Amino acid sequence: MTASDDEVCWWPARQVAEAIAARRLSAREYLAAQLDRVERLNPLLNAVVTIDERAAAQAADADAAVMRGQPLGPFHGVAMTVKDCMATAGLRTTGGLPGLASHVPREDASAIAALRDAGVVVFGKTNVPAGSGDLQTYNELFGVTRNPWDLGRSPSGSSGGAAAAVAAGLSPLEIGSDVAGSIRLPAAMCGVFGHKPSHGLVPTHGHVPPAPYKPGNVDMNVVGPIARTVDDLGAALDVIAGPHPWDRRAWQVSLPPARPLRRVATWFDDSYCPVDAAVRRALEDAAQRLSADGVAVEDARPPGIRLEASDLVFRRLLAGVAVHSYSAQDVAAMAHGEHPPGEELGGRFAGQSYRDWAEADDRRTRMRARWHQFFTECDAILLPVAPNTSIPHDHRPFAERRIVVDGTERPYWDQIVWAGLTGVSYLPSTVVPVGLDPGGTPIGLAVAGPYLEDLTTLAVARRLAGLLPPAAPAPLTRTKDAAASAAALTN
Repeated sequence: MTASDDEVCWWPARQVAEAIAARRLSAREYLAAQLDRVERLNPLLNAVVTIDERAAAQAADADAAVMRGQPLGPFHGVAMTVKDCMATAGLRTTGGLPGLASHVPREDASAIAALRDAGVVVFGKTNVPAGSGDLQTYNELFGVTRNPWDLGRSPSGSSGGAAAAVAAGLSPLEIGSDVAGSIRLPAAMCGVFGHKPSHGLVPTHGHVPPAPYKPGNVDMNVVGPIARTVDDLGAALDVIAGPHPWDRRAWQVSLPPARPLRRVATWFDDSYCPVDAAVRRALEDAAQRLSADGVAVEDARPPGIRLEASDLVFRRLLAGVAVHSYSAQDVAAMAHGEHPPGEELGGRFAGQSYRDWAEADDRRTRMRARWHQFFTECDAILLPVAPNTSIPHDHRPFAERRIVVDGTERPYWDQIVWAGLTGVSYLPSTVVPVGLDPGGTPIGLAVAGPYLEDLTTLAVARRLAGLLPPAAPAPLTRTKDAAASAAALTN
């Protein structure tokens, strides 16, 4: 392979697979290019935290299969990384937790097994916050991951290492997870595409947390792809979507086709969680482009759905996800008012009663019905991913952290409010990069749609991407000399 070896690192994953199948590129050459790029850029980004030494042999096997003329999967020979909360057989999976520093799973997570069956060569793992419980990506085991657009800023989290790796050309595709925006925020803040599937569409079996010895499904948690093109998102979703391993004897997945676009709603601001003016302008410009392309676009929201009320339901249900991170004694103390609520993700209601949780779950069901009715009139809705763009690294206690929106400090966890609006109701959401803020960091837009109509949100995202100017690579990635690039950013 002569390529400016860096050039192939920017190819979409499907293009790589097609080149390998056509023998224009070998899987070994592609893996070598990716590893060379990781060696040069990762010391600055700290996105990739584990390398699988078996990848070279797997790439050689992929090339041998091509030479034998065997049937090939859609990602045959494509070398990629996966988030360090996804179990990988024979390769450490820590979830960013010191207690799992030497944990090596015996089997792959369901989504990773599906990707391997499709021909993927997993060559590394990407960084996460401890237990995937933060909107910044750092932990005691591996340290801080930096945003390739600005090393002084966070790539967000919890799939921050995943999004940074894709944005920097270290991996063509990633598999992240999302319970409160953990695919969507990093994708938006690193300038790449991300898809949060409808809840239950992709099995979360093999995700950590819960602990490896406690298999189970986590409410609102999903597993989904991060990529540099919508087509790669769709191809990856097609591979990983399916029933939980325990349900495969009776269930199968057949998604409805994308709707023809007739009417798309927008909801770009709300007094409960104000959105920064620079973000709003970028979202409005994208909506205007869609309107000019013949789609009816108008400001609308589901009757009976209020952002504040939805957020309260979301936070109560999120506490049910996070409660396992507290001791039984702490939860009991919170429930009796003897211990202040935690500031961690979902900590606000960790001491609530089961009845409180059940009432929130019932309210969610009513909200899901309102969203269902809304999507009989609209095909999709365009939303902010977050009220802000990427933030400077801030590792103070949660209670001391703030974000800034239009010059005003706001609560740190305001970053999950807009993501929770659709996540709490299990809706699919595709993130599209739509521009840069005045400081030069990316802005993303979320396309949400009807439950299990993921192909519709992907179709809207694809159309939007075709109407927007192609995004330039992040500054760190524009030269082969990473040290010089980093110096230019910091001087």
